[in-house]
Amino acid sequence: MIRSRQQIAIKQEANAGTIETLANTNVILHTGDAEFETDITMTPRAAMTASLSPRGSVVGQQMAKIRFKMFIRARSTGTAPTTDATAGDYALPFIGCGATAAYSGANPNEIATWTPSSATITDETTGAYCTVGLHMDGKLYRIHGAQGNCKLTFNVGQPILAEFGFTGIYNAPTDAALLATPTYPTAIEPAFLGASLSLIGSYATARVGSMSFDFGNQIAMRPYPNTTTGFFTAQIVSRNPTGSIDPEEVLAATNNFWTQLTAGTLGAITTGIFPSGGTNYNTFNFTVPNAAYTKVGLGNRDGVALAPVEFEARANSDAGENEWSLVQT
Repeated sequence: MIRSRQQIAIKQEANAGTIETLANTNVILHTGDAEFETDITMTPRAAMTASLSPRGSVVGQQMAKIRFKMFIRARSTGTAPTTDATAGDYALPFIGCGATAAYSGANPNEIATWTPSSATITDETTGAYCTVGLHMDGKLYRIHGAQGNCKLTFNVGQPILAEFGFTGIYNAPTDAALLATPTYPTAIEPAFLGASLSLIGSYATARVGSMSFDFGNQIAMRPYPNTTTGFFTAQIVSRNPTGSIDPEEVLAATNNFWTQLTAGTLGAITTGIFPSGGTNYNTFNFTVPNAAYTKVGLGNRDGVALAPVEFEARANSDAGENEWSLVQT
């Protein structure tokens, strides 16, 4: 088996916890090597006899994880993001991580605005519960009733990298051919260039090499004795979105990260729309509207002093559901 002959397929479940059949239309274009990891409860029998010989274990609840990465891009060049189906192929993984999109605007200015959703994660018919499969050169590794977490990385000169980790109910791997002729996105993912990056305090000239953002989803499994695996579904039960940035250190008169930390200064962190002058519907803008630094350090990048910061994303209104947004425009 050739490890690099892979496909990731993902499909929303019409009924949470009921496995879906995956087809070529469910394949997304992931990047790099995907992973499959089991977590099966083994209870030692601990039988007490005259012999010290162990008596084995009882196989119990069965869960597993599938991890994969993908670059963020439009579905295809010139295709307006007006539905989950016409946004980029990142849309369904985002939904599985508890995000939802609001679609607005008219031709040629349609946009998709992704934000976290506490309703999506518990909707058992059109929500975040997914069947996820890793096809690898003739074998299928699959989980269902799955929900996930996502980490976004913005490296200068590279596309937005989304790292997904889905947790769900274990299915025994089976022999299955790779899905024939999926329709992959034709749009080339844009690099993090031509942005208008602004940090807390409207600091708009930070020399940054990388920024990361973690949705911070905590996932639990829902026990259920009426299944052979002992679980009903996975469940996102809380979220604590956080991030980090590696700006160059500057004089206090230019921007004082340390005072902003100790004063609990609140402010927005935003990339602005990038790339500047990019292809319509294939540009992006990531924003944390109400952030606070939680840690500031002193670092080094090729001999240049850094002030690496960590931050938390907070609700931006009483209603919440707006700690962050990713806009495709």
